[in-house]
Amino acid sequence: MKVVKLLLKILGVIVLLLVLAVAGFYIYINATWDKSYADSPRPEIKASTDSAVIARGDYIVHALSHCSICHQGVPSGKTEKWLMENRKNGVDTDMAGGHEWEIPMFGRFVAANLTSDKETGIGGNSDGNIARVIRNGVKRDGHMGAFMSMVVGSMADEDLIAVISYLRTLRPVNNATTPEAPGFLGKWVLKNMKPKNEAPMKWVPEGGISVERGQYLANGPAACYTCHSAADPMKGFAISGPRFQGEAHAEPDMVDAAYEIVTPNLTPDAETGHVTQWSEENFVARFKQGPLYKGSKMPWENFALMTEG
Repeated sequence: MKVVKLLLKILGVIVLLLVLAVAGFYIYINATWDKSYADSPRPEIKASTDSAVIARGDYIVHALSHCSICHQGVPSGKTEKWLMENRKNGVDTDMAGGHEWEIPMFGRFVAANLTSDKETGIGGNSDGNIARVIRNGVKRDGHMGAFMSMVVGSMADEDLIAVISYLRTLRPVNNATTPEAPGFLGKWVLKNMKPKNEAPMKWVPEGGISVERGQYLANGPAACYTCHSAADPMKGFAISGPRFQGEAHAEPDMVDAAYEIVTPNLTPDAETGHVTQWSEENFVARFKQGPLYKGSKMPWENFALMTEG
């Protein structure tokens, strides 16, 4: 009997210590997650009024970098499913933001208004601030932009200038988006995120088909590696393995629950490489075909607009 009582006391102490540890960790994350990187340097980027530069920015935003897949105007409170269905139905919207991701435990994240509206868009923001959030993931207020940190590649100055130049031409749309509200896991991720300080890639201009151009697109403006590589959410979604190896876990189709979406291995591995047996013609044709599954997160509509160079 004494042994039983002793074991119960030991068990009680262990449970109490576990509860205290969990509570302490919860308090710690909530008290320390909201870091500021306001002193993070801003790229020395200035928008251009050159029509050719603006046209290239239009192409990057709507095709290569598929910015519009998230930043299309979405009424406050609408979900990713709403956006997916409207994309499928060909609904064209302004780049007024409002797209919300409600992720259990991670919280609510919202795409910004990219129109020239001075109150709710980027009209009152400097070129340097815009360049910093695109390249480094640091927002105007100095805090990390969760999704921008994860999905944007290291594009060259020439293309970054083109993107900002194009955004400056968008008509103003007053759309005050819903404030972001990270949950506990979202705060943990943000706590571990740091500004991306990768050197900008060397620009390889369009106009020719080459390995160098493909390497630049996949690692720069198209940022293929950000989805097609394994990432560790507890380390700020830092890439945790070889680029382009694919992501192991499946995510539910946002429109049709009968499907799950897995980003495939794009390396030339003979056994698991998804496109190893594809010809160049197969590859181009697939990109021109568009989405096969309604809720696929691959921005097929945007990539279908890409030129072959």
